[in-house]
Amino acid sequence: MDPSRFYNAPCARWRTSVKQQPPKIPTLPFLLTSLFLCGASSLVLEIAGTRLISPFYGSSIYTWSALITTTMVALACGYAWGGRLADRYPHLTLFARLLLAAGLTVAAVPILREAVLRASAPLGVKLGALAAAAVLVGPSLLLLGALLPIATRLTATGASDAGRRCGDAWAVSTAGSVLGAVLAGFVLIPLWPCSRILLATAAVLVALGAWGSWLAARRLPLGQMAACAACLTLAVRAAQIPHETVRRRVESLYGRIEVLDAGSKRYLLVNGTAQSVMETATGLSAAEYDRAIEWTLALRPGAKRVLALGLGAGLLPTALEREGLSVDAVEIDPEIVNVARDFFGYAPKGRVQIADARAALETSVQRWDLMVLDAFSSESPPSHLFTVEAFARMRESMSPDGVLAVNLVTTLEGSAGDAWRATYQTLAQAFPHVRAFVANVPTAGLANVLFFASTGPLDAPASASPAGARADASAMLSRELILTQDEQDSAPVMTDDHAPLESLLAGTAVRWRTLLQRDLSEALLH
Repeated sequence: MDPSRFYNAPCARWRTSVKQQPPKIPTLPFLLTSLFLCGASSLVLEIAGTRLISPFYGSSIYTWSALITTTMVALACGYAWGGRLADRYPHLTLFARLLLAAGLTVAAVPILREAVLRASAPLGVKLGALAAAAVLVGPSLLLLGALLPIATRLTATGASDAGRRCGDAWAVSTAGSVLGAVLAGFVLIPLWPCSRILLATAAVLVALGAWGSWLAARRLPLGQMAACAACLTLAVRAAQIPHETVRRRVESLYGRIEVLDAGSKRYLLVNGTAQSVMETATGLSAAEYDRAIEWTLALRPGAKRVLALGLGAGLLPTALEREGLSVDAVEIDPEIVNVARDFFGYAPKGRVQIADARAALETSVQRWDLMVLDAFSSESPPSHLFTVEAFARMRESMSPDGVLAVNLVTTLEGSAGDAWRATYQTLAQAFPHVRAFVANVPTAGLANVLFFASTGPLDAPASASPAGARADASAMLSRELILTQDEQDSAPVMTDDHAPLESLLAGTAVRWRTLLQRDLSEALLH
């Protein structure tokens, strides 16, 4: 690309003016301020980028790898390109107009997001996530990367201080990146929608570009600023268009939470993954496994106290409370609790603790008769809850002969079934009695596998389950999973030192995401 196209003046005349205007050190405060804010913008863009594509592609390792790969490649290309531009056109005007261009590309992201995600969908979950990340945030990061070597060239007065100026520029930019990471993760994403974060970032870059243009030529680039203003206006309008089926959308510390109505069902989505499904007419769970899990009441008919590790929409705790049990819950995300109360009829009678499930158990002295582990982070559960040490701590928090029920969404056959086999073997290290069942008819190869673990026997007829759960419990009991001796020998046991659950569920994540894109694509795109 010929960089002269960025400028209104003919290339030859502009080159002449550059030679006549050597770099000016009085612009040093502007350059360092710009580098600091550009460093912050690059990290804000990278972190916000995951929230842009995770509703459609999930927040699995593929999405994070796509964003990190795009960031590294774009910045590296930007550094190389910017260094060459700096040697050919060492002028503040170049720096200022690249700032304006960066602001323009950031402002365009909310406008282009839906079209890019839709176009990348045929590539599949892996390549689609990479392509979407490259198109949406790649150009902005390329331009931001190009600014660093240009600023270094403009601040250096000669060979004697080149090293110091280069070090200062990198240090200031890195300090800005630290601030950007902290702001994005701890302040901006919990408070603002991603579209607003991007618009604010674009506005900062445009303002810096205007400041630099004024310093370079004592005039503002009105044409470029008008284009940026128009793009910002379009982005604001695009961000304000609601989707009629989305009842609530909120960005929390742990992901994008959405309540979606589709047909006769209401979905709770976290990063675009369905965590709970409710029949809107009855207020009951539409998931077979939620009803099948009530078989635990048949296993321990005298149970009084239940602990739910992971709340979801609160449908299972509500169902158990209707059976007369006292149900406590541990949920890491307070926004999940708010959504469960506001849209799914969750009115807890027991205690709700906002904490990580493992941390809550470590500090608890209470004992529960039944415990249900149904915690998910997008397409996979938190791996630290599926280790021998975690299961042993759960056992210690249960009454004698208490029952632990564990839900895992997974594929069943071949190497893709290693996740459920590893979970079975890990549970068997902590409990003498373990059984596993397929709780529903598999869809696209995916199924809910329910594990039951206890220090006591696990035998009870489905007919002893609550009336509303008997049919699903009966169907579940007919689909028991039994490990062969070879499978027992080969299945890994997950520990705190090595818990490869996410990698074992990688194939499951792709299938689950593909299924969601098929059934809920329009809602996920908005």
